[in-house]
Amino acid sequence: MRKVVSVCLVLLFINIIIIVVESLNPTLDDDVLGLIVFKADLQDPDGKLSSWNEDDDSPCKWEGVKCNPRSNRVSALVLDGFGLSGKMGRGLMQLKFLSKLSLARNNITGSIGINIGQLVNLRVIDLSQNSFSGPVPENFFEQCGSLRSISLANNKFSGRIPDSLVSCASLGVLNLSSNQFSGMLPSGIWSLNGLRLLDVSDNLLEGEIPKEIGGLYNLREIKLRKNQFTGPVPEEIGACALLRSIDLSENSFSGSLPSAALQKLSLCDYLDLHSNLFTGEITEWIGELGRLQTVDLSKNMFSGAVPNAIGNIQSLKILNISDNGFSGSLPASMINCKNIQILDVSRNSLTGFLPTWVFQLGLQAILFSENKLSGSINGAVTSSIDVSHQNLQVLDVSQNELSGEIPSDIGRFTSLRFLNMSKNSLTGEVPETVGLLKALNSLDLSENKLNGIVPQEIGGATSLKDLILSQNSLSDNIPSSIGTCSSLMSL
Repeated sequence: MRKVVSVCLVLLFINIIIIVVESLNPTLDDDVLGLIVFKADLQDPDGKLSSWNEDDDSPCKWEGVKCNPRSNRVSALVLDGFGLSGKMGRGLMQLKFLSKLSLARNNITGSIGINIGQLVNLRVIDLSQNSFSGPVPENFFEQCGSLRSISLANNKFSGRIPDSLVSCASLGVLNLSSNQFSGMLPSGIWSLNGLRLLDVSDNLLEGEIPKEIGGLYNLREIKLRKNQFTGPVPEEIGACALLRSIDLSENSFSGSLPSAALQKLSLCDYLDLHSNLFTGEITEWIGELGRLQTVDLSKNMFSGAVPNAIGNIQSLKILNISDNGFSGSLPASMINCKNIQILDVSRNSLTGFLPTWVFQLGLQAILFSENKLSGSINGAVTSSIDVSHQNLQVLDVSQNELSGEIPSDIGRFTSLRFLNMSKNSLTGEVPETVGLLKALNSLDLSENKLNGIVPQEIGGATSLKDLILSQNSLSDNIPSSIGTCSSLMSL
């Protein structure tokens, strides 16, 4: 009898311990319940959530669910590209130990009706590429001290970005791009000195970049493209010494560039300022940015000469300075830019001879249209044909003052897809070798002084879609071989 009583007392003691432990640790059923409730608000046409069974004791083997191996609590919910639609419901609020929520590339709609920022363990939120709409609630960021990364990109969010964003003191990545956010950026953004990426591109935002940008000393990328920002670029941007990518394009920024500040950004490899209202000259400071790979200054009001120091940027791959007021000749130092692939200087006021060195770099695209370049194109091309003929796909030297004959070596540019030499003073005949340009889609030699016949060999350019030879002094008929150009749409 005593043994029975002793056993009963031991069992009672164990039950008491279990009750106490369960009161301190929520059961795994909370995660199961939360996910099943979350699933009930969604449509799953591809059956990606078919493994989610409410009769299971644990969700840790469910598709898209990851658990902490020690606690067996849900730590990550990653449902990227599952083809889900519907709403994001309150079931998520049951996942108290969730550290990562990623619902990217679905078709989830509606507004954010829950404050998932209150999940104290949450580090990453990615709701990008969905169809969320409406404003982001003002209190969405109020308790986001643990968040490291937020992406709401490629949705239909509108209204102002909440001021409560300043509460996200640990934030490293903020991507709100491709939405319909409007108004000014919250001033608190410029105090988030842990930010490495700030991307608010493709919205309806306005205002100026304040001098407080200098406090973002950890910033690696800033993307403000395609908004309505105005004003100058502040000198304080020079304090962001870790910046690697700067995209301020398609805004209304104005004034001259802060050269002393920009030359401090020696780690920068991407600089895109196109389609703004910038003025002034590009001076030798640009040569200090020796890691630059892409420079796009097009569609502004820059003037003066192209700086000689640009030849110091040996890593340069793309240079676009088109649609400005640059003058003078291109510096010969650019022969040092051995990695350059695309050079666009169209629609400026550049003068001098067509530079020979440009055909010695193995470029993919040479765009020199609408300048005041002169001299013979024949000599420039033939002197370096062995270097350039394998890579060149686009050659546009139209609307200049070029003279001489079209080089017969043109047929060796076997990768050429677009050739425009129109509106110059070229003479001689259309070379037979154009028939060797099997990849050529567009050939425009109009408004020159060409004579002779259109060669039968032109039919060999079987990929031609556009052939423009008007306003020359060509004779005889269009050759019958043109019928082999089955893709021809414009003659």
